Amino acid sequence: NALRAEEDSLQASRATDTEVDIPSPEGLNYLPFQRAGIAYAMSRPGTLIGDEMGLGKTIQICGLINATRPDNVLVICPASLKINWQRELERWLVPEYTIGIASSDDLPDTDIVIINYDILTKNAAALIKRCNTRPIALAVADEAHYVKNPKAQRSKVAVGLLALAERRVLLTGTPIVNRPKELFNLIQVLDPNRWPKFFGYATRYCNAKKTRWGWDF
Repeated sequence: NALRAEEDSLQASRATDTEVDIPSPEGLNYLPFQRAGIAYAMSRPGTLIGDEMGLGKTIQICGLINATRPDNVLVICPASLKINWQRELERWLVPEYTIGIASSDDLPDTDIVIINYDILTKNAAALIKRCNTRPIALAVADEAHYVKNPKAQRSKVAVGLLALAERRVLLTGTPIVNRPKELFNLIQVLDPNRWPKFFGYATRYCNAKKTRWGWDF
């Protein structure tokens, strides 16, 4: 049964359309592959959408929100994309949500909070405190390869917040920039039970070799 479920999930991840009805604002329609991506994310607690730039990953998140109606949403993205996220959410969302953009000095008390990676560390305590009273229903990490380095402080904070969310979606057109070890942080966020430790992954997928200077991945 587990093997069949994995195969069904794999096939669904390759779908180019779906019959699932996904709400959209009047006059706006999802492309077939976007509908398939939304439907796939609806069925999982953790999803990576790896479409190339310009294919509407942001719109798929809007569709996911329209379909699942989470109580609240946290969007983590590069600073240059914050206004675009606000614009697309305002354009595509069917339910009424308040939307706020975080700054270094202000964490808005809104249904949807958009925050950039650069100020995550400064706002980490406030975000975690908020989670105690209002758990994150949906967390989105745009350009998720920003958290590929497990030693970086912003990666630690982002991964910690994503782990607290009921549903997590990572968006990136370049999940592996250079080496397979850079993928581990992302897949551990998506499925920590399957990928609990780096070393097992590194041994199988990163050609791990022990040298006189330590392990080479």
